[in-house]
Amino acid sequence: MRPANMEGPMSSSVSESDSPLKVATLLFATTLVALSGAIVNPVLPAIESAFPSVPNAGTLAQLVSTLTGLIIAIFAPIIGVIVDRYGRKAVLVGSLALYGVGPSLAYVADSLYVILGTRVLLGIAVAGIMVSSTTLIADYYSGKRREKVLGWQGAIMPFGAAVAVIAGGVIADLNWRTAFLTYLVALLVLPAVVRYIDEPDRGDKQQAGSIPTWTELREILSTLPLAFLAALYLIMFAGMIGYNQINVEIPFYLRTVTSVGGLMTGVALAAMMIISGLVTMNFDRIRERFDPVVILVGVFVATGVGFTVTSLTTNYWAIVVGIVIAGTGLGLLLPTTNYWVSARVDEQYRGRALSGVTTTQFLGMFISPIAVAPLIEMFGTGRTFLVLGAVGLVLAGVFGAVAVRNQSSLTEARPAGSDD
Repeated sequence: MRPANMEGPMSSSVSESDSPLKVATLLFATTLVALSGAIVNPVLPAIESAFPSVPNAGTLAQLVSTLTGLIIAIFAPIIGVIVDRYGRKAVLVGSLALYGVGPSLAYVADSLYVILGTRVLLGIAVAGIMVSSTTLIADYYSGKRREKVLGWQGAIMPFGAAVAVIAGGVIADLNWRTAFLTYLVALLVLPAVVRYIDEPDRGDKQQAGSIPTWTELREILSTLPLAFLAALYLIMFAGMIGYNQINVEIPFYLRTVTSVGGLMTGVALAAMMIISGLVTMNFDRIRERFDPVVILVGVFVATGVGFTVTSLTTNYWAIVVGIVIAGTGLGLLLPTTNYWVSARVDEQYRGRALSGVTTTQFLGMFISPIAVAPLIEMFGTGRTFLVLGAVGLVLAGVFGAVAVRNQSSLTEARPAGSDD
């Protein structure tokens, strides 16, 4: 396998001199990922009320939000194989079309189960958008430019989520069905993708559409840094369990310990998202100064400190400071992981490797309420945040030891001159 600091060939039809419109298109597509769940969360109570005769309507209404994450986790690996074997652009185009049409059908649906079916289509579409757009960024750019664009991609999601939360709240006061029409915005992105996104020339060694033999499969597995990828996937999974607790539990925690209303809760979450986005936007500058393993030390120090502060106070603004610290740290996890995987995996298998990041990201978010529920039942929400803070500090210590000793299964046997 080539050294980690040697990037693959740039597309013959793609040059960095014409990248602004490409970057804008890819970032706009990424914004749709943030929009996918946040826009409907405020209307979930209205959806439940609209189907009073449906058994377990409350649980099914919650699935309108959470089911998408599970579907993304399931389909991302499949899409990773598809983008590697058949091309990135075609997957992005098809995913945008499905995103625009599929979930929008819920606007006219008269069945809660049909609405849930449209969320399955949304999950497949989001998986396709996330995997193909991230892989295209990794293919188009190298070095400093790649770091910068991946930072922008990581930043655009909390920004988009902040906007979606506000928009969803406004829509909730109008007509809950209108929320599903917002997915049509994906169709506005399609012409830009067709016009500005080119399929990179990756020099594939496999014939598209051919099924690999067992020998070829073993060769692929021997080429990939499996231990490295498994460790990063596990880190992403654990990080997203913590990150989603901010979105899921903080609204209840604030209401319990501070008695604030929905507006101030929204302000707290929006502040976390915006500050996280601003820091992540500067990922290239952070990466210029620190190795990925050192960045992970910072991620989990911030996680530990932020959740600890949140757990030890009942003051609204102190809690806001705590979740901003934790959320900003965990916000750096996605661009760091995407960058590190892109640098270590050959172009031929990059889509599959990056799909694992998407899978563990959304699987962690889906599992988060289930995984933490026993802790909340046993200790309460405040002490659970203290436990999460302790876990974050332990992980920071682990990566700190790795950084000091410069040896770990995460870094494996890197070629001389590699800086990743």
